Amino acid sequence: MLSMDNVTAWGAKGFASIARLPKFDTWKKGEPLKILLVGYNGKRNTGADVRVCEMVKQYYRVLGDDKIKISVLTLDIPMTEVYFQPPTEQIQFSTIFFKDLLDACNTHHMAVLCEGSTLKSKFANALTLFFCEAAGIMKKQGKPCFAYGSEAGDMDPFVKKLASDLCSDTYFIARTEESLKIVQAMGLKGHMGTDTAWTFTPAPPEWAENELKEKTGWDGKKPVLGVAIINPFWWPVSPSLTRLAQATVNKEWDYHMEKYYFFSDSPERRAAFDKYVKALADGANYFCEKYDAHVIAIGMEALDLDACERFTSQIKTPTGIFSSKFYDGFQMGSVLHKLSMLVTSRYHARVLSSTGGVPSIAVSMDERLFNIFNECGHIEDYYLKTDDPDLGNKLEATLDKCWENREQVSDEIKCSIPGYLKTMSEMGKFFRGWVSEQLPGIEFGPEPTDWLGYLPELNPGLKAIVAEKGK
Repeated sequence: MLSMDNVTAWGAKGFASIARLPKFDTWKKGEPLKILLVGYNGKRNTGADVRVCEMVKQYYRVLGDDKIKISVLTLDIPMTEVYFQPPTEQIQFSTIFFKDLLDACNTHHMAVLCEGSTLKSKFANALTLFFCEAAGIMKKQGKPCFAYGSEAGDMDPFVKKLASDLCSDTYFIARTEESLKIVQAMGLKGHMGTDTAWTFTPAPPEWAENELKEKTGWDGKKPVLGVAIINPFWWPVSPSLTRLAQATVNKEWDYHMEKYYFFSDSPERRAAFDKYVKALADGANYFCEKYDAHVIAIGMEALDLDACERFTSQIKTPTGIFSSKFYDGFQMGSVLHKLSMLVTSRYHARVLSSTGGVPSIAVSMDERLFNIFNECGHIEDYYLKTDDPDLGNKLEATLDKCWENREQVSDEIKCSIPGYLKTMSEMGKFFRGWVSEQLPGIEFGPEPTDWLGYLPELNPGLKAIVAEKGK
């Protein structure tokens, strides 16, 4: 059945196929290497923004800031300028991306696909097709393309077929073993790596402490429970001219994302969402009453604000919302580090809180949280699913268990971090070597002398974790 997703796929394939027609740049010996970072930036998705922020810092350090020029694609320059300061350039593009992407690829020597959810239909086929077009353009123009800390998951058959074709020359460092298996089964090249947000440095803890007191009524003493909540049931987003026409006539825009993109919607999905929010709110109320705690909602993406508002409307004690619609990643990270415990449906809430040793519980909709909890040995005890029919009761029991064992859970999380940092370091070293192979004669800065030199400069907290847990 023909859909707008099919049309989007044709557009991505079509623009990749004509990529040799316009004038385009290729690297010449003696020139700085112009690297285009292709990701989902500018929509205030905290994870998407901070992981690219760290990639930029890592590349400058590993390759030499005088040897490369980095540009980052963004949907909204003012929303990302806090992360990407000169000499890094920002290039704005539209969600109807075909020509914008071709123009950007034309002026760069190589591309890096830097979104975590690179090849999957879970969230939006258009997002995957965006990355496929970039890979296809670079392939057609004979320029290197690299996917850095990426994941692959279930894809609609026509998307998977197109990805196998357009990404055939792209090298993938996968974020998980399952992703690597999928990539390799598609005939693509790659190996295992990790996420790149592990080195991110939040704002000072004093900022979060003051904000919690002033904006949410925290007394400065009670344990703080953070709940990173989403709408798990309105994915995937799909383009639809029919729904756009209906919304225009009926003036009903509740499930409209932007332009002709709409979230999935049905009475069953809405009921499931209400049940999920109620289970999290009931669990938070239970925890606050039993342990005299303070609870806040955390929206790691601007789109999570509605879920946060529904959640806080059911909380019986003073509360508040920290939404990335209003707070940048440095501020969100500071809040996450201030928590006594986290319940999260967002992968990067777990990553960013982990570096602060915050014990956490997953209420998960996909494989990303499963993988990171599995790697830490926490699947059996602290992992739940968003659509579990008994989520409310299970969450209360899990909250009790996590709180009772919070010191042990925190220690186990911290023990996992040096391994992720070493893997990220290995990624940087491999990337340097891979680029050198792709572009013979290129010159970079001096080779780092130890594994830490392949990472962005670590903050004191991470240095302490490495010194204590990295032996």
